[in-house]
Amino acid sequence: MGLRKIQIAIASVILGGICLTGFSQESKKNEERESLNREMTLEREYDPIVQDAAKVTTLPAIREINITKRPITYSDYAVPMVPAKEMNLLPPGKLKMDFPHTKYDGYLHFSGGMLLNFMGDVGYHILNTERDRLGLFFSHRSTYGNVNFEDKDIAPRKAKINDNIGGLDFNHQFDRATLSLGGQFGYSAFNYYGEPTNEIPLSLNSFYPPSIYPLKNDTVTNQGNRLFNVYGGIASDIPAYIGYYINAEYTNFHQKYSLSKELYGMTENHMALNLGMRSKVNNDQCFGADLKINMLSYKSPALAVDEPYSSALIFPVVTVDSTAFNTHFNATLNPYYRLENNRLKLILGANLMLVSQNDITNFFVSPNITLDIPFAYWNIFYANFGGGIASNSMAELSRFNRYLNPAFTPDASRTWADLKIGLRSSAVTGFWFDLFAGYKYTESDVFFNPSSYLWINDGFNNVSLIFQPTSQRIQGGVTLKYDYQHIFDIYIKGVYDSYTLIYIDTWKNRSAVKDIDEKSELKPYGKPDFVGNAGINVRPIKPLTFNLDYCMMSGMYAHNFIGDDLKMKTIHDLRFRSSWIFNDMFSIYAQFNNVLFQKQSLYYGYPILPFSAMAGFNVHF
Repeated sequence: MGLRKIQIAIASVILGGICLTGFSQESKKNEERESLNREMTLEREYDPIVQDAAKVTTLPAIREINITKRPITYSDYAVPMVPAKEMNLLPPGKLKMDFPHTKYDGYLHFSGGMLLNFMGDVGYHILNTERDRLGLFFSHRSTYGNVNFEDKDIAPRKAKINDNIGGLDFNHQFDRATLSLGGQFGYSAFNYYGEPTNEIPLSLNSFYPPSIYPLKNDTVTNQGNRLFNVYGGIASDIPAYIGYYINAEYTNFHQKYSLSKELYGMTENHMALNLGMRSKVNNDQCFGADLKINMLSYKSPALAVDEPYSSALIFPVVTVDSTAFNTHFNATLNPYYRLENNRLKLILGANLMLVSQNDITNFFVSPNITLDIPFAYWNIFYANFGGGIASNSMAELSRFNRYLNPAFTPDASRTWADLKIGLRSSAVTGFWFDLFAGYKYTESDVFFNPSSYLWINDGFNNVSLIFQPTSQRIQGGVTLKYDYQHIFDIYIKGVYDSYTLIYIDTWKNRSAVKDIDEKSELKPYGKPDFVGNAGINVRPIKPLTFNLDYCMMSGMYAHNFIGDDLKMKTIHDLRFRSSWIFNDMFSIYAQFNNVLFQKQSLYYGYPILPFSAMAGFNVHF
């Protein structure tokens, strides 16, 4: 089947799946439907600093037939510092207020402060009945402040970020199924303010014609990332003897510019289809299968033309291969057996996977095993052994690093093995811990490196190229939490990662790293080897809360454009905030960021904002 036929087939299946959402079941209302009453959550996904204590003693959830909850997502790098995604320090917009939001149809959050930092969220339930939920939401994050570079010869620059996203969600409860429809539209504007990487060292000036040195960098023009997303799905009642679900989604991601404001940007179209069925054997056992399909197609950006003098340069000029913008396709079939009772939770399955990209098709298989064994009342041994495919769409990766090279697309990552084992315990009142270790083997893993374009004058600079070697990661970590009568709680988490990288010779990797003969010296660029988090929450009186959060990230490396590995400065980020809850409708808070006054970078050459203070309020109506 040709590529065009594959595209037509996938599109037909997605449209057919969405059409299923129009049906209505006339059967008698299931008495257990109340357990499936999926409430529309308008407020942002507020993440508490110390998670709900009860969740520590709960066995990890085993996959059920349901509709994926649609969180409000946007890149949150507008905040002064956002370290690791797994355990990041929370920006003001995620401040936990513990309000019973279900009592109200709407909410409003707003805050502002130094460096023109602004954050806002607003949402409202238009429909909120027993069967129908319809809600609108909008979120904004922005900053416009000067940043200082570690190199004092570089003058301070404006870091401009303006993130906006809005949308709607609709749920309808049939007698034996739940329908979900919705969409989002987002726009993010930002500048490439980072330390330039195309400035040629003075010792090498003699190799370059004076007419091209120094090159001018555009740090003023705003890049524009536009996101449009629609989705629909339907899922049967969980108590049903034969269950099913089908979710279809389309995402359009467009960048305004390529490598300069003179060059138009790329467009990415992502179609996704998730469906599954399961059948009960008895009350605690079932067989099932899930199928995930992703197809990504592109409209290529305009690329810079290689000037005649560039062939004389001693540094290689990046040549962009048109296959980078070919259609990518991947699919995963996951048949499984599930057992769940009071003594054991077990999933036995396999992931059968196909990846088609760069005119090459690969098949591979990974296990899909989950085991949770409770013992001695409040202790749980758990093990997960899986694998999978990460599509690495530009829309997804730009949420983690907005400064991605706008003229490249990454390959999908293929994880053959992802093992994690651990022990959770809450045997002592108020104290919990999670001790874990893991191993992961991934082909075409994702690491970020600064890149340079020596022939582009007045273009964007210090954009992040994606380096994709084969990686092996060994991980170990521990999380400790203690809560004393809800008056104060503390948490400590430390994770250590050890990477071994195997260089894969592709034109993309040749662009991302130099001196590739020294393969044994490759580093996990852009990723720390140790991440530590600690925090304390104190509630001296009921309406008042104080929070202190600290994060350390060490062992990060960057690979510059002349082939040197540079060790980045260890990150020390400390935040302090306080909040006062007047009632279940209104609260205020203040937050102080970068309290240690550090000059540090999460990405090479992109320093975070200096010390700043913010204040805001939350209203529910």
